[in-house]
Amino acid sequence: MTPEDAPQNLVEVFRSLRMPECDQQSLVLSAVGIHSWTVVRGGMFVVAVEEGSEALARHHLLAVAREANIPVPTPKLPKLRPRAWNGSILYALVMMIVAYAAGSGAFGLDWLETGALNGAIPSSHEWWRVVTALTLHADVGHLLSNLMFGTVLGYLASRSLGNGVAWAAILVGAMMGNALDALWMPEQQRSIGASTAVFAALGILSAYAWTLESATNLRWAKRLGPLIAGVILLGFLGAGGERTDVVAHVTGFASGCLLGVGLGKTPERRFDSRVLQLATGAFTLATLAVAWMCALN
Repeated sequence: MTPEDAPQNLVEVFRSLRMPECDQQSLVLSAVGIHSWTVVRGGMFVVAVEEGSEALARHHLLAVAREANIPVPTPKLPKLRPRAWNGSILYALVMMIVAYAAGSGAFGLDWLETGALNGAIPSSHEWWRVVTALTLHADVGHLLSNLMFGTVLGYLASRSLGNGVAWAAILVGAMMGNALDALWMPEQQRSIGASTAVFAALGILSAYAWTLESATNLRWAKRLGPLIAGVILLGFLGAGGERTDVVAHVTGFASGCLLGVGLGKTPERRFDSRVLQLATGAFTLATLAVAWMCALN
């Protein structure tokens, strides 16, 4: 309505030197069904309503003003920890040492046959294979691919959790993924490669970030962002190639997500403990060593 059409019993509910600000207030009132007029009084633009609508109009304008002043919640960022590359470098060294030993037939053994994951594990009880299979690769391309993705994802996990906790969680997630894969696959099937660990790391990162953001007031779409990104990467990286063990990738990712949620619920100050980081790092190396000792004996 124009000022000429305005009734005489108008009550002011907002004023400003700027017309656009008055237009915004009028839109708010219009959205809730309250007619308003913008007039000029005393050299200022004034939004006015009929006398009977004054209280309701002020209520809605005040509610919008309060909502506009609410600070935008920001996601909780994890504390970044130093020397995160150390674990990734050690991971790469272990992978290359085992690759060399397997390629040269060290100790006169067929390392691929001895350490590969297979579907007979539930009956043979050779559970060390869920660990040893992670360090074996079919060819140089397979090894380089897992080295590239593993070092990067391991570094990112170590930045948030610390080297010891991150790599222990990655190993446990990969072991869980391989164990589930072994229960699924036929007895004659074989599977090798660190890709289960790679996707466990991806699951840990995705679920850990999701858990931190779930503690904020972000909208559900933003809170689910890390998990959605992880699932997209899983589909993009984990489902290609005729020799790809898709089940191992999925179970590794799912196991990593489970661990990531648990880690996200853990107070961050716990990861500051040097004793914890050393203990979990020693656990990771000891698990690898014991598994290969069982396999080679």
